[in-house]
Amino acid sequence: MLNPRFLRFTMLALAMGLALVAFGCSNAANKTTTMTAANVQFKIGDAPADSVLSLVLTITHVDLMQQGGGTITVLDSPTKIELTHLAGTVESFVAANVPPGTYQSAAVSISTVDVTYIPASSTTPVEKTFTLNTTINVMFNPAVTISKAPSVLSFDFNAAQSLTFDSAGNVTGINPVITVSVQVISSGEQENDEEHGEIEDMVGTISGAMAASFALTPEPGSSAQTFTVDANTKFEGGIPQFADLNPGMLVEVDAVTQSDGSLLATKVELMEASEGMEADGIVTATSGTSVTLLVLHEGGNMSTDMVGTPLTVDVSNAVFKSPLGNSDFSMLLRGLPFTPKFDKVTVAVGQRVQVNAPVTSQMKNSFSATQVRLQRQALSGTVGAAPMGSNASFLLLLDADSAFVKLTGVSSVNVYQGPGTQEMTPVAPSTKIRVRGLLFFDGTNYQFVAARVAKPD
Repeated sequence: MLNPRFLRFTMLALAMGLALVAFGCSNAANKTTTMTAANVQFKIGDAPADSVLSLVLTITHVDLMQQGGGTITVLDSPTKIELTHLAGTVESFVAANVPPGTYQSAAVSISTVDVTYIPASSTTPVEKTFTLNTTINVMFNPAVTISKAPSVLSFDFNAAQSLTFDSAGNVTGINPVITVSVQVISSGEQENDEEHGEIEDMVGTISGAMAASFALTPEPGSSAQTFTVDANTKFEGGIPQFADLNPGMLVEVDAVTQSDGSLLATKVELMEASEGMEADGIVTATSGTSVTLLVLHEGGNMSTDMVGTPLTVDVSNAVFKSPLGNSDFSMLLRGLPFTPKFDKVTVAVGQRVQVNAPVTSQMKNSFSATQVRLQRQALSGTVGAAPMGSNASFLLLLDADSAFVKLTGVSSVNVYQGPGTQEMTPVAPSTKIRVRGLLFFDGTNYQFVAARVAKPD
């Protein structure tokens, strides 16, 4: 079982993007390299404010403070990370070899915060940039002990407590509130989720292949991460086997952390055969032949930094990849009372989608997609009774200030649970919960299939 305190922290996290960096001991010169194994993964998340569509931090430096003195630097270059795209889960933003010992605090330096939100009486997103240039001292209570065994150190950025709103729902200021927890990955670990070192949907370019392993670079200029493969690794999307991986391919990887700190790829899916780019975000408009996304994450070889900005995507010739054909969702989508659909007709405002294309198709704020995929997302609200005849598990009454409500005009969504749903809190009438999973639209109604149900922060 997971530690309840850690669960509360991680279930509500909105994850940050991945940048894998190796560092030496305190006061030694830092060196960026290809990581094969690290004893600590650093993950940072967010308890969100529902009216916020995008929250982008630029973190410039992270130090760990040892008890009795001593400083270990784990990040020393600006890293721009969007938080809201992984509501209800966590994701690594740096991995490092940290000397064993007891640590009492961390110093997290943040230069800017970019916020996109929808005010109370509006349906139009507003963008604001706050220049902080500040260092947040995060106290560990209790102190964190790092051993030679792999560990996951998770930082929770609480947007709901950090952002200040006026009476009209406008963001007027920010005072970062961050907490931390740790999870040790033990030998023979039975649970392998994000809190225990799992990596989900990491997109990048193959930068090298060795015997039974490959290196993946998330974006140009970032550090490569090494993944091993074994007989159980699945290869999908037109890659029959490991031998068919080639440098330059854009792929999506799922992986688990092994007891020695190395990463084992459980699935590798081809997205583009060479020189590809990827973006995912919330759909804010559709036209039949195109969709507009507020970009929450990007990967591959995007020529322009699009995170936190609108992107118009031509989908007229794109292949819409049904979740029914994705092995990650086979258990989740089993036995539903409706047939989930995701195509050019049913892609809808409010859904989180991923698009990819060859690099040659990108213009300044647009490109033509070759593939479109539905992505996991989260919604918060209050449990209500399921409508008669719907066969839904329950009705989720959405919070009035939710960005989803303001974008779609929809105030409630039918939620379905099944054999693949991880229920972290009892579902009872009138209780507040957060669900994470896949959001479908049938042309008239939204339907949510929950992969995880948890308490909101």
